[in-house]
Amino acid sequence: DHELAIQALTKGGFYHAGQVCVSVQRVFVPRASAADFAKALAASAGRLTVGDPLKADTDVGPLIRHAETQRVHEWVSEALESGATKIIGGEVLSDSTYACTVLLDPPDEVRVSQQEIFGPVVCVYGYDDVDEAIRRANQLDVAFQAAVFTASLDTAMHAWRNLDGSAIMVNDHTAFRIDGMPFAGLRLSGLGTGGIGHTIRDLQVDKMLVMRSPAL
Repeated sequence: DHELAIQALTKGGFYHAGQVCVSVQRVFVPRASAADFAKALAASAGRLTVGDPLKADTDVGPLIRHAETQRVHEWVSEALESGATKIIGGEVLSDSTYACTVLLDPPDEVRVSQQEIFGPVVCVYGYDDVDEAIRRANQLDVAFQAAVFTASLDTAMHAWRNLDGSAIMVNDHTAFRIDGMPFAGLRLSGLGTGGIGHTIRDLQVDKMLVMRSPAL
């Protein structure tokens, strides 16, 4: 359901200007429809208002530091120079804001494909086989949350079993969260599990009593 996916990925990729540890960054789409999907995602992103977060009509606010705006632009520029196609964005709007950006097929070796950009940039990659997409999704040294959009229960379960994320969303974006959910980064993404119950347990100290007594 492309309409459902576009709506969810627009939110997951651009809210908080992409500055969320589980923001949508890499989207794998069947190759035959990848370009059209990227254009549809770009059209959705283009309807977002970037600017002052104190204004009611702002959808995407600033990056955390001015230096981050320039870093994001460097990563995007590197991807474009290496062969990615810019569908929308790729522009510094001010010292602290960056245009919502959608890139098509950046090479696997550029930083925007390898590292967390922590900015309003989403990359779309075409694939020929779902196992190829899963392999590419798993090839990084970080792993956190992932998502699969499908109407097939078999595809959903296949993705859940084989994607290396600690949580797999079906038909919602990677940043979906409610407070009661466990929240765990894997590999270099983190150590331990967050979430109310897990956090309370981590704040407690186990204490053991050892007794030796003939009466026991």
